[in-house]
Amino acid sequence: MNNQIDISPRKQQLKAEYDLLQKQYADLVTERDDLDVERPRLEALYMETVGQLQYEMLMLQKDVAKLRQYRDMLQACINRGEQPDWDGMEIKLKLIVEEIDEKLKQEEEKLKQAREFIRHEMEEEEHRSDAEKLELKTLYKRLVHRLHPDLHPDQTEWERNLFLKVQEAYFKRDLEKLRQLEQELEAGIPSGSASDDTIEVWEERIAKLRARIAAIQDEIKQILSSFPFTYRDKVYDAEWVAARKEELLVQKAHLILEKERLEKIIVILEDQCRGQSDS
Repeated sequence: MNNQIDISPRKQQLKAEYDLLQKQYADLVTERDDLDVERPRLEALYMETVGQLQYEMLMLQKDVAKLRQYRDMLQACINRGEQPDWDGMEIKLKLIVEEIDEKLKQEEEKLKQAREFIRHEMEEEEHRSDAEKLELKTLYKRLVHRLHPDLHPDQTEWERNLFLKVQEAYFKRDLEKLRQLEQELEAGIPSGSASDDTIEVWEERIAKLRARIAAIQDEIKQILSSFPFTYRDKVYDAEWVAARKEELLVQKAHLILEKERLEKIIVILEDQCRGQSDS
């Protein structure tokens, strides 16, 4: 009898190494996806804490920019001894503030979404226990390990579609759906047997997985170094929030003073233009 069982220590070592790398990759995918889940929460908290003041600042900046341009146009007419084209100036002023108006709309929508998100988030958290939160993450990590296409490049279309459903359920924090999907996976896929691939194939597979691990680690670093994660700790820090609000209030006060100063100057310039026209 010729039993062809590969018990090569090197191959067993590679299989064990690959399994550890799979678990590491599953952990990293879960960490990256957790950041995607956390992103709207952080954005909402940032907007809730300082977003209203930023919106008010933007409105004042629009008013100041418009007044400065209007002042400059009036002064130019006075310098040239010309009568102002009031209608033409109004058109130019509208064009100047169009970009800021678009930003204002975006900020207003962000504020609205932030308030709705926080209200919904609080309601969801009230009904989700710590045990359920832990199960959600543990279950997702397990399914990533078994279904992620980077770990299973030869998977079927059914498996790929199942993993898309897993991701959607996790982003929605739908624990019951994740449980159902794991049951579906168990019913549809038999337990895998040991592969008869060569040592060279295992070495190549490990090299590719190490490259994917490095890539997702870089992706996580980039996410953490960008908004809103640069404010991750700050939005939970009452002292930072208070200091940031104070800073914005000071800036807002300066803008209010500048707006009032420009309005007074413009009244004088308009009178000069009208007097110039009468003469």
